[in-house]
Amino acid sequence: MAANSILLGVLLVLASVLCAVGIWALFEAVRTSRSVRVLAEDIDARAVPLLDKADVTIDAVNAELLRVDTIVSRVEEITDRVESTTRTVQDVANAPGEIVTDIADRVRRAWRRSRAESAAQAEERASAAAHAAPPASPAEADASDGADAASFV
Repeated sequence: MAANSILLGVLLVLASVLCAVGIWALFEAVRTSRSVRVLAEDIDARAVPLLDKADVTIDAVNAELLRVDTIVSRVEEITDRVESTTRTVQDVANAPGEIVTDIADRVRRAWRRSRAESAAQAEERASAAAHAAPPASPAEADASDGADAASFV
């Protein structure tokens, strides 16, 4: 029986220690729960004003974005007007040069046409003269060839 009473004593001590650990764990759980509640209240007290400030800030940013959008739209309109004005000024500034270039091209074409007609007439005269009177000597034939060559230049 001594073994039973020793075993019973050990079990009672073990049960008492286990109860003490359980009570201590319950006490710690309650204390942790209270600190979590205080922390949640603190976060709630700080977060709500921060969220309100963030909401006001977002509204202000949206208002500024609308303002910037208006400014960008105006800049686009001004850019289109400047581009149109630039094209008009460029056309006005380039018109005299284009007119002069056109006139110079026409004069050049007329001059080439005139030169071609003169050369054709000279060639016709030379060929008519060559067929009309054959040269009397080879020296005269060489001289007439030189004269024909000089008239083409």
